[in-house]
Amino acid sequence: MKILTSNVFKVYNKLVIYKIKIILGGSGMEQKELKRIKWNSWMFIVSYAFMGILSGVAFDVLVTFLQEVSPSTATSFSTWMGLSTFIGAGMLLIAPKLGYKKTIFIAPIICIVSLFGISYSNVDLIFPIATLAFITGFGFYDVMLAPMLNAYTTKENRHKTFSRALYINVSGMVIASWAGGPFIVYRFASKIGKTYEKAKELTATFETLKASSSLYNAYIAAHRDVFLVSIILCILSLIPLLFIKELPIDYREENKDTEKKKFDWSIFKNKYVVSFVIYYALIRFGASLIVPYFSVYLTKFIGIDRATTSTLVGATNLAMVIFMVVSPWFVKKFGQVVALGGLSLVSIPFMMIIANGKIFGSSAVIVVGLALFLRSGFMNAANPIMMSLPMEFVSKELRPAYNSVIFAAGGITSILAGQFTRNILFKTQSGYATAYYITAVIYTVASVLLLVSCTKKYNRSHEVGKEEKGA
Repeated sequence: MKILTSNVFKVYNKLVIYKIKIILGGSGMEQKELKRIKWNSWMFIVSYAFMGILSGVAFDVLVTFLQEVSPSTATSFSTWMGLSTFIGAGMLLIAPKLGYKKTIFIAPIICIVSLFGISYSNVDLIFPIATLAFITGFGFYDVMLAPMLNAYTTKENRHKTFSRALYINVSGMVIASWAGGPFIVYRFASKIGKTYEKAKELTATFETLKASSSLYNAYIAAHRDVFLVSIILCILSLIPLLFIKELPIDYREENKDTEKKKFDWSIFKNKYVVSFVIYYALIRFGASLIVPYFSVYLTKFIGIDRATTSTLVGATNLAMVIFMVVSPWFVKKFGQVVALGGLSLVSIPFMMIIANGKIFGSSAVIVVGLALFLRSGFMNAANPIMMSLPMEFVSKELRPAYNSVIFAAGGITSILAGQFTRNILFKTQSGYATAYYITAVIYTVASVLLLVSCTKKYNRSHEVGKEEKGA
C-alpha cells in the first residue's frame, strides 16, 4: 500500500510540475526560450513602427507629390499596391530557406534605394519603378507579420501581440500624416521666404500656386525634403532587426525527414479557406479605390488646405490606433467573425457622408473629418482578427504559403482597382466621390459572404480553444 501510495504521489507531482511548466513556459517552453521569442517579437514591432511612419508618408506626401510630377503614377497607385503585394507574397516563400531575419532585412534596404530614386530623379520612368519598390519595402512587413509573429508568440498572448504590433505601426502612420503636411508647409515657407501662415494659404489656393513656376518648384522641393528624412528612418529601422535572435526552428520544422513538403492545394476544397480569400480580395479592391486618395480628394475636390488635410488624414490613423486598442472588446462582445464583418457594415454610412462632403460648405472640415475618423476606426477595429483568423483554417506548415495566397488575391484586386481608377473612374472629378459608393457596395457583399459562411463555426472558436485547454 505504501509503495502504491508513493507511486501515486510521484505521478501526481509529475503532473503538477508539468502543469506549472505549461503555465510558465507556454506549452512546455523554458523561460529562456520565452524571453527569446518575446525579445524577437519586440524587435520586429519596433522596426515595424518605423515602417508605419513610412506608410504614412506614402499615403499622404508621396501621393500628392506624384499627382504633380507623375500623374499617371499617382492615379495608378492602387496598381502599384497590388503589384507590391505580389512581390511580397513571392518574397515570403523564400523565408523557410533564408530565415525570417534575413528576409525581412531586405525590406528597409529596398525602401532606402527607392526613396533616393524618388528624391533625386526627374526621369518619368523612375517614378513608377521607385514607387513600386517603396510600397513593396514597407508593405512586405504586413506580409511577414502573421507568420513571423506566430513564430514569436505563444497562444496565450498571440492576439494581444498582434494588436500591439498593429496599433504601434499605425501610430507611426499617425505621426507621419500629422507631421507630413505641416513639415511640407514649413519647408515651403523657408524656401520662398514667407511666413508659415502665408505658405499655408498658398497651398490651399493651388491654382495660384501653380501659376508661379518659382512657387510651384519650391512646393515640390518641400516634398522631396520629407523623402530625405524618410531615408534616415529606413536606416534606423534596420537596427532592431540586427538584434533578432533567430533559430532555424523559428521558420522551418526540425524534421529528420529531408523530403520537401509541397503546398497542399486541396485546402481550397475547404469552404472557409475559399470564403476568406474572396472576402479579403473584395475588401482590398474596395479599400484601394479610396484609401490611397484621401489627401487628393480632400485637397483638390473638397477644397481643404494641405496642412489641414494632413491633420484629417492623421486623425483617421489615430482612429485606427484607438479602435485597435479596444478591438478585443468587440471580439468578446460579438465574436471574431461578427466583429470582422459587422464593423465593415457599420462604416458604410460614414463613407456616404465623405462622398457628399461638398454639400456641408464651411462645415466640411468638421463633418468630413469626423466621418473619416469613424470610417477608419470601425474598418480597422478587427484588423488583428483579419490577420489571425485565417491561420485557424490551415495547419502550421501551410500558414506561410496560405498567407501568400491571401495577399496575392488582394494584390490581384488592388491591380484591378488601380486600372479601374486610372482608365475609368478618375477620368472625371466626380469619380473620387463615386469611389465611395462603389466601395460601400463591395464592403456589403464581402461582409455578408464572411458572416454567412464562417460565423457558425469560427465566431467563438477562440473561446472554445481556451475551454478545451483549460479542461
